[in-house]
Amino acid sequence: MLRVGPAWASAVLATTAVSSMIHSWQTQGDLISLGTGSPPGAALRGAALRGAASEILPVLLVLGVALSLAFWAAGWLRARLPLLAPVAWPAAGAVAACCTLGLMSAQLRTTSVTGAVGADGFVMFCLAGALGGFVFSWLKPE
Repeated sequence: MLRVGPAWASAVLATTAVSSMIHSWQTQGDLISLGTGSPPGAALRGAALRGAASEILPVLLVLGVALSLAFWAAGWLRARLPLLAPVAWPAAGAVAACCTLGLMSAQLRTTSVTGAVGADGFVMFCLAGALGGFVFSWLKPE
């Protein structure tokens, strides 16, 4: 864990940062379409940053655990299925985000991440996980 710790932490931070941006963007877009949101620039400076700051620790924890499990599984699979090796880490990140949202939805009967309510938000969150997996593969020592 000490060898891959910095790569894992970078992947978690990248996934969290992009997920937070997607969440703010989706939520503000929905509010603007309802006529109740603030202009995008003001939303980014104000509510989005405060909202992200208040939720950052739980999100880091959940994504950290999910990415740890996904990267462990991907490492195990990479050794047994060499054809998957080039996409193993990004795929693991995407699966981690997908499973996290799915488990939240199953447990809470709704998603607690309002930016992932629609199909487009869900796909973007999975892409954020894939980006985290790419960061991990880029920084991970061989």
